Amino acid sequence: MYSPVAAMESYISNAVTLNGRATRSEYWWPALVVGSATIAAGLADAMTVMRAMEDAALPPLGITAYWSPILSLVTFVPNFTAAIRRLHDSGRSGGWTLVTLVPFLGVLVYLVLLLMPSERHENAWGSPRDPGVAPPRPRSARPAAEAQARRPLDAYAVLLQAAAEPSPEEIARRRQEVHEYFMRNVSRRATT
Repeated sequence: MYSPVAAMESYISNAVTLNGRATRSEYWWPALVVGSATIAAGLADAMTVMRAMEDAALPPLGITAYWSPILSLVTFVPNFTAAIRRLHDSGRSGGWTLVTLVPFLGVLVYLVLLLMPSERHENAWGSPRDPGVAPPRPRSARPAAEAQARRPLDAYAVLLQAAAEPSPEEIARRRQEVHEYFMRNVSRRATT
């Protein structure tokens, strides 16, 4: 199961990716965040209109006066692609999004499809993405260290190590490298 932060990272990094899979948590955490933001923007827009009506004036007509249409436009493609990848994860084609065109019942069927569990085995759109479920290992499996390096938050470990203080041995090694570089490249040019 993806954490909310990892799910949002996946949502943003795969914003235009139609191929692949997205687990339930990878889909529903961003859906919760974007849905909450859209509701908040809608309430802010309603308050803008109500303030204008109290003052007996016309509501503002500027493009930035209303946030919910802007937010809807910005998140339309990432929401669409995440839903398609979610359908792929449950073993269904992205064409199932067309079921929403059926009045009333279509949206209900669509939500049920988005809630379906992930296929535990590899399907036409790739292997399972749930970090809690180990994919089946082929005979020529990669080492465990390489498989762990593919987790979304592991990239931050490199940044944390870069900020760590170097050991005295590391400092001595770096000084030696700089000295050798200077002797090899700089001191020769100065003498010629």
